[in-house]
Amino acid sequence: MSDKKKMRKQLFVDAKVQGALVLRAVLYWGVCLITITLMLLCWRILTGPARMFYTHFDDMWFHYGPAAVASLLLLPLVIVDIVRLSNRFTGPLLRLRRSMRELARGEHVEPIHFRDGDFWQEFADEFNAVLARVQRPATAGPEPRREEELEVVGAWSRGEAAVEPWIAGSGSASP
Repeated sequence: MSDKKKMRKQLFVDAKVQGALVLRAVLYWGVCLITITLMLLCWRILTGPARMFYTHFDDMWFHYGPAAVASLLLLPLVIVDIVRLSNRFTGPLLRLRRSMRELARGEHVEPIHFRDGDFWQEFADEFNAVLARVQRPATAGPEPRREEELEVVGAWSRGEAAVEPWIAGSGSASP
């Protein structure tokens, strides 16, 4: 793949998932800011001189306002980072879903390959294995089974746990 094909053209590809993550980050930022403000206010009231409640806010803004503004300035960077990171799993799932829909409609589907750095690379391999089996010409006849597949089928029929050979190296067992 050339460098131009590897570059993401659009970072915000799944508004439902990525939007929920961005909203969650903004809510966490807001709750964190409110919590810190209340904790500082309580600390100032307990340790400071006796004075009217509202006067603490002016002093707090003077002392801690720049930190609050700095956190607000950093919030867009955090949001962009969340969108970029989430694109590494929403993008592959979007391509996988699109290919599955085409396959369900009976269209010819090319094997899918995710970009370097994308999450769930093994989904592409597993989908491509299913794709190869589904799109195999009917005239080719049944595919001969490998020895290990026969062992798995036999273990399943006996009710034993067996490692699924098509998930190479995952170490997961199925009952």
